[in-house]
Amino acid sequence: MEDQIDTERSYIEMDAYFSTIAIKSVKELVEKRFENHVKTNSYYDFINWHKAENEILLATFRAPDALPLLEIFDCVFNKNNPEEYVFQKCKLIHSLWNGWVPEGSISRGNNHVIALQFENAIPEIVYRLHEENQYRPTAPSDGFRLGLCFESDFPMISKNIKAHFDKKRNNEKTL
Repeated sequence: MEDQIDTERSYIEMDAYFSTIAIKSVKELVEKRFENHVKTNSYYDFINWHKAENEILLATFRAPDALPLLEIFDCVFNKNNPEEYVFQKCKLIHSLWNGWVPEGSISRGNNHVIALQFENAIPEIVYRLHEENQYRPTAPSDGFRLGLCFESDFPMISKNIKAHFDKKRNNEKTL
């Protein structure tokens, strides 16, 4: 079942958010790369986007599933400690495939830069991510990471992450 979400891994992993200066840098790069390409509605929507107080641009890793724009998520959690989480609705409003091609969805297996619009203020846990002040990624590979998922999937995701860390700790003890 290609379209089914695997709750063992069905979360979007994020390692950084983009500052206002970095958002400008991202937009400039997208405009430059699209100078001689066909521009889609997704392109114009992103280029004309002005970040609101409850919106943020984030760097993600390989998406586990294909999801359309306007998808509603409702759980943000600390990937290394899923006992630290926030339930709050947020909507996927922009997706840049490989960080520079605006499109109408997140595609499975690809990195994206995404913009989320939170129902309320952006949760403080999000600001613990690495802050990018330019387009080029600078987040440390062992830095703080968040997961974004559906609240209904979170118990299974949390259980599986904890089991992974327990197994890793047990393997380290036997060495």
